[in-house]
Amino acid sequence: MVNKIQFNNSDIKSVRQGEKENDIRLEDISIMYTTEKTEENRSTFDETFKEVPVNQTPDGKKFLEGLINNKESLSKELGLGSEEYDNLACVALALASQETGMGEEKGYDSENKGIKKLVRSFLKLFDDSSASSGLTQMKIHDFLNSDTKLTEKEKQIIESYGIQSTGKSSNNLYNNPDKSAIATMVVLSSIANNYDNYKNVLNSKHEELANGFTNPDDALQKGNEILNNIINFYVNISNSDSQQEFRETLKQFILSEDGTKIGNNIDKNYNEEIQLNKLNETLSSANADFNLNIEDLNYIRYALTAPGQEMSYNEYCAYGWNKGTDGTGMQTDRLLADKIGTILATPENFDYDQFTVNVTTLAALYANQSY
Repeated sequence: MVNKIQFNNSDIKSVRQGEKENDIRLEDISIMYTTEKTEENRSTFDETFKEVPVNQTPDGKKFLEGLINNKESLSKELGLGSEEYDNLACVALALASQETGMGEEKGYDSENKGIKKLVRSFLKLFDDSSASSGLTQMKIHDFLNSDTKLTEKEKQIIESYGIQSTGKSSNNLYNNPDKSAIATMVVLSSIANNYDNYKNVLNSKHEELANGFTNPDDALQKGNEILNNIINFYVNISNSDSQQEFRETLKQFILSEDGTKIGNNIDKNYNEEIQLNKLNETLSSANADFNLNIEDLNYIRYALTAPGQEMSYNEYCAYGWNKGTDGTGMQTDRLLADKIGTILATPENFDYDQFTVNVTTLAALYANQSY
C-alpha cells in the first residue's frame, strides 16, 4: 500500500495552519485588518493591510459586535457549538477584510451612496444576479429568494434578525454591519454543513478514477511523484509573479475541457493542449528536469482525491463563499483547482487568485489574537 502524502507547500506560514477550534475568544479581538486597496491592487500583507484598533474602524466594530452579541441565539438556531461558532466568526471577519478591507476599500462607500448607487441599481435590472452587499459582499437577495442556496429555516433565521432585501440592490446590510455579520454567519454555517458532501464528491471521483487504472497503488504513487515535482519546482521559483503565472496555468490545465486541442473552437483558457503547452514552456525555460503530458492529469486528480487530501474546514468555507457549493461550485475539477491553489501558495501575497488562502490566513490572524 502506498503511504499517504499530505500535500502542503512547506513555505506556507504556520499561521494558516492555525484552524484551532478552541481557545478563541471573540472578545479578545482588538485589531482589525483594513485596506483601501482593491483586490487587484493588493500585494504583500504589510503593503496591503493596516492593523487598526477596533474602536477606530466603525464598520468593523459593529460587525464584530454583531458576532459577539448574537452568539448565543445564533449558535442555538444554527446548531453550532461554542468553539465552532468562534472559528466561523473568525472566517467571517477574514471575509470582511478580504472583500472590502473591513469597509475601507476604495469604492465601497461610493457604490452604496449617491449617483453610483442609482447607476448600480439600474444596471442590476438587466442582470440575473443581485448586487453584492455589506462588508462581506454577499448577494443577500439571491440567498433569500433562491430555492437552492439556503434552506427555508436558514432564510427564516436571517429574516428574524430584521435583515431585509426588497430588490436586487436594495437591502439593509451596508447601513447595518452587525446585520451583515449575522447573515454572513448563517451562510457560512450552511456552507460548513456541506463539508461532508464535499468529501463524498472527492471520494466518488477517486473511486471512479481507480477503475481506469490497472494498478491503483502504482497510479497513486505516480500521482504523488508528479505533484512533488510540481511543488518543488514552484517553491524554487524566485519571482512571485512567475509563481502566480505557473499556479494559474496549472489550475487552468485542470479546469480545461478534456481532450481539447489547438484549433478547436473553445476558449483558449479551457483548451487542454494550449494550457499544457504553456506549462511545459515554463518548465523548459526554467530548465526543470521533468515535463507534463495529458496522461498525467488523471494521475494528479487521483492523488488529490485520495483520503486526507481534502481542503480543511476553513479552506472549504472560504472556497464555498467564493465559488458556491451547488452547481459548478461542486464540480470536481473546480474543487481540485482550488486545492492546487492551497498547495502552491505564497500566503504573504494577497492576489485574488489566492482567495481561499487569503481568507484562511486572515482568519488565523484573527483567531491568533486570542492565543
